[in-house]
Amino acid sequence: MELWTDTQMASIHKMLNPRSLAVIGATPRLQYGGRFLAAALKAQERVRIYAVNPNYQEIMGIPSYASVTELPEAPDLVGIVVPYHQVLGTLQDCHRKGVGAAIVISAGFAERGLADRRELQNQLGDFARESGLRMSGPNCLGLANVKDDIWATSSSRGADGLRGPVGLICQSGATAFGPFLVRAVDNGIGFSYIISTGNEADLDFTDFARYLLDDPSTRVIAGFVEGFKRADKFLEVAKLAAERGKPLVMIKIGRSELGARAASSHTAALTGSDALYEAVFAQYGVVRVQGYDELLAVSHLLAHTPRPAKPGIAVVSHSGGISSLTADMCGQAGLDLPPLSDQARDGINGVLKGFGWAANPSDVTGYANSESFPQIMDYMIDEPQVGTLVVASAGADSQAAQVVALRDRSEKGVVFLWTGSQNATSGLAQLKAANIPLFYAPDTLARGLQAL
Repeated sequence: MELWTDTQMASIHKMLNPRSLAVIGATPRLQYGGRFLAAALKAQERVRIYAVNPNYQEIMGIPSYASVTELPEAPDLVGIVVPYHQVLGTLQDCHRKGVGAAIVISAGFAERGLADRRELQNQLGDFARESGLRMSGPNCLGLANVKDDIWATSSSRGADGLRGPVGLICQSGATAFGPFLVRAVDNGIGFSYIISTGNEADLDFTDFARYLLDDPSTRVIAGFVEGFKRADKFLEVAKLAAERGKPLVMIKIGRSELGARAASSHTAALTGSDALYEAVFAQYGVVRVQGYDELLAVSHLLAHTPRPAKPGIAVVSHSGGISSLTADMCGQAGLDLPPLSDQARDGINGVLKGFGWAANPSDVTGYANSESFPQIMDYMIDEPQVGTLVVASAGADSQAAQVVALRDRSEKGVVFLWTGSQNATSGLAQLKAANIPLFYAPDTLARGLQAL
C-alpha cells in the first residue's frame, strides 16, 4: 500500500505555497477569522486574498463574498473559521468550487471527548480523503510559509526576517506560534515553514514531514508531537530521513503517565508505549530533546554545522570552571575531548606566555586578548582529531567577530557556549546574525553535540 500519493503531496504543496487564499468566516474583529485574514493580507502583493462572510460586503479593505462558490476563482487554499457544525458543509462547498486544500481552524471536535464530536471529525477526514480536498486540522492554528512570508494562521503573532532552514511541525498550534516562535525570534533562529496540524482528521504530522523531506529549503525537521495515529507512516518518515541525512529533532510528549494522559486529552492524539518510541528513535537516529529551547538550539546547530569528519571536541574558555564543567558534561554525554598535540600545546603556551592552561579544555584566562585569541582558536581547531570547536565565553564584540571569521574560513564546526547576559549585547547579536550555533548551558550544549 502506497503511504503517500503524488496528488496528496500536490495538495500539501498548494497548502504551503498558495497563490490564492480565501478566509471563510473572516470578520473585521481580530478574533480567529479576523486574525487569519489580517495575517494573510500581509502577502497581498504576492497572493490573491479573498474574504468570505455573508454578513459583510467588505472586510479590511477587500470585498467579502457570501459563499466560497461565488469567488471569481477556485483558491489554492482556504482557511475555515466557522462553527464546528458548519465545517462539513463548508468543505463540501469548497470541493464543488474546486478548492485545492483547506485549513480547518474550527474547534469542538474529538478533543471534546464526546462520541458525536469524534464521529463528526471522522466524517471530515473521510470526506477529505474521498473528495481529494485535503485538510489540516481541525482545532489548529494554521501554518506559515516563512521563507516566502505567507502567514495562513489565526495566531496573533508573526515575525519578519525569520527565514531559515528549519521546518517546524507541531500538533499544538499555540505551542508552534507561542513559545517556539517567540524563542526563535529572541535567538535569531529561522524557519522555512511553521505548521500546526491540530486533531489531524486528515493530514497528519508524518504527511507534512514527508513533504519537508523533499523540500530543498528545509535542512532540519523539528517536531512537537503528542502521539501518532499511523505508526507505519512515522517509521517510514524516520527511515527516509536517516537515508537522506536530513535530521529529525523531536519533542515527544508522554515520557510520564501524566504527560501521555494530557496529550491524549489535548488534541485527541493516540499515545503509545514511550519505550517503543525510544527504540524507534534510536534505530533511525531521531534526536529526542526535552524542551522548547533545546529543540530550537539543536535544530539550529544541525542546520548550520557541518557533519564532523572527526568526533573530537575542543573547548576553549576564559574560565577554568566553565571549561571544566563543559568538559564534564561532554564526558557524561559520551563525547571525546582528545588531548592536544605537543605542537598545539606549545603554540598556545607561547601565545599565553605562561598564563592559563594549554590543554583540552583550554583555560586561557583573561590574558588572551583580541590579538592572541584567534591564534589559540586556530591551534585548537586545526588539531587533526578535532571536528568541532566550542568557544565558551561572554563574547566581547571583537571576539564574536573573530569566531564568525573562523567559522567562515574553516571546514569544521564552531559552536558558542554563551556565558554572559542574554540581554541585548552587540557581541551576542553578531553571533545570532551570523547563524553561529548558540547554547546557554553546558548540559544542553553536550546533548546538542551528541546529535552531530
